[in-house]
Amino acid sequence: MRNYLFYIVFCLAFASCIRDEIQPCPPLQVRIAVKDKNYFNIHEVARLGYAEKLAEDLPFREYVSTLYYILTNAETGETVVEQPLMTLTSGDAVLPVSFPQEMPFGEYVLTVWGNMQSMRPLADDATASDLHLYNAEGNDVYVSTDTLLYDVSHFEYQVELERVKGKLIVEAENLPDHIDYSTKEISNVYAYITASLQYGRETSVRTDTLWQEPNRILTETLLCPSTDIDASTLSVNFYATGRGLRAESSPNWIAPEDVQISMLRNTITILRYVYVSGGTDIPNPPDPGPDPDEPDPDEPDEPDNPDEPDNPDNPNPDVPDIPEEPDPGGDGNSKFKLYVLINDNWETDHEMGID
Repeated sequence: MRNYLFYIVFCLAFASCIRDEIQPCPPLQVRIAVKDKNYFNIHEVARLGYAEKLAEDLPFREYVSTLYYILTNAETGETVVEQPLMTLTSGDAVLPVSFPQEMPFGEYVLTVWGNMQSMRPLADDATASDLHLYNAEGNDVYVSTDTLLYDVSHFEYQVELERVKGKLIVEAENLPDHIDYSTKEISNVYAYITASLQYGRETSVRTDTLWQEPNRILTETLLCPSTDIDASTLSVNFYATGRGLRAESSPNWIAPEDVQISMLRNTITILRYVYVSGGTDIPNPPDPGPDPDEPDPDEPDEPDNPDEPDNPDNPNPDVPDIPEEPDPGGDGNSKFKLYVLINDNWETDHEMGID
């Protein structure tokens, strides 16, 4: 009997010891990684020298430099944890995040935004964002969202950030040396995205560039996908800012015909404009408004001087006028050959001009 009682006491003591060593439930832990470290078509783009392929094992900050995340209750939508926008400085390849240990079991929604410059584009609940505020290109934004079940058996997860925009590269070749300014407008691209990569709303994006180096015209613009296949219209204009008071009122204006393009997520689209020749008829560019140095059109013209010849440049009417040669780079009636990179090949069957 004594041995039996001793055995019971021993078991109770042993059980109590084990209970004391039971650890509390582990907190919810998430590893944040970058999925789109390079564009989908980076191999052919890098081969042509338009971009450099990044290594896959660089620190997180080399792909995404800022981070914001918010954890909400999946059932109530209540915010549980919110990390304000922060600039990343660590050399970690994957960012570990551990949530409060006292957080109760349940379902949670984690939304992560990368490369945001400010919180301004985000919606009130941070599950959507404007990407082209004021028709500007904005940042190279990344996003990820996932619903996480947190319980005794599920407490470790990994989420991966995906790039939400594509990149448009436009190169111009053989332009006259005095061309030093360009404008670019792309219409019919999306302006809005949810954290689950659902796009919405339509907008256009405009860029203006003053060039310091002649004949080196290459632009890169971050754009949301087109609203449909080949739905975006690209309009490009080249100017000589030093040839006249205003670029758009100057005859030194080269305008290729508009072209339809297709912008895709995490994909680089490349167009090469090769200038061929200028014409002689100058289409009217957009009216920039009155020039203060030009005479008032409402003022009466000065009366003709009957002693002056009808053609002051040719005072001898018996000698015919010799027409001036057109400026090869001085008007908007211009012809270009267009090359578009498609499936690792330059498509050259586009030849554009304004007739």
